[in-house]
This record gives sequence, C-alpha cells and structure tokens, in this order.
Amino acid sequence: MSKKILVVLAGVTVLCGAGAVAAREHEHKLPPGPIADRHELMEGIGKNAKVIGDAMKTGKYDPVAGAAEKIQAASGKITGLFPPGSTHENSRAKPEIWTHWPEFEADAKELQTTSAALAAAAHAGAGIPEAAEKMFGSCKSCHDQFRVPKK
Repeated sequence: MSKKILVVLAGVTVLCGAGAVAAREHEHKLPPGPIADRHELMEGIGKNAKVIGDAMKTGKYDPVAGAAEKIQAASGKITGLFPPGSTHENSRAKPEIWTHWPEFEADAKELQTTSAALAAAAHAGAGIPEAAEKMFGSCKSCHDQFRVPKK
C-alpha cells in the first residue's frame, strides 16, 4: 500500500474517531428533524468509513464491501436532509451548502459513486486500496468545503 494511501487513511480514521466523540457531545444539543437526522446519518457513514480505514491498515479487506455498500446507501440520502433553512448553532454545516447547492449535490453524488466503486472492487478482490483512497478523497473534499472544522 502506498504511503499516500496510508496518510489519507490515518487522517480519515482520526476524523472518524473524533467525529464519534463530537457526535455524542452534540447529539443532545441538536433539534429533532433533518438536522439531527443528518447528524445520525453522517455518524453512520463515519463508522463505516472507520471500518474501511481499519481494513486498509491491516490488509484484511473482508468487511470493506459491506461497509462501502452501507456508505453508498446512506450517501443517497444526504441531500434530502439539508432542506433550506435547516441550520442550527450546534450544526457544523456551513451556509455554503445552500449557496453552492449544485456543488454540494455533486459531492454527495461523488461519494455515492466512489463508495459503489469501492464495494465493486472489494467484491472483485482487486484495486481496493485505490478505490478506498478515492472514496476517502470524496469525503475530505466535501468536508473541506461544507463542514465547519472542529473547535
């Protein structure tokens, strides 16, 4: 596995672990409805991303296909959980989501596409690290543009 892939995976694993802690801290502070629902959805994506990241580190790819399929299914629900005006002080969603909606939609679709490609690679038993790197790149791109960094 290339050094670049390991660096990306290490960063994603840290982000996922930190996200889970932050999720528990903010969970009770989010209003019910789409804001809490999308937080829960993203937390699930993060847990599955962690499964994939751990598999990449160990080279034991058995859980990758299932986790990638769960991410693919969840990513199809992302945009529906960001209706206009669904903001809250405890949400890390940037206002750019709504002012740059086509880009946000494209990022969500990209995650759906790259997670499907990772699942296919895992089922085929070939190209898994490269497909994982692309999927994690999709996550990072969206987070960089549309999520407020942790304080």
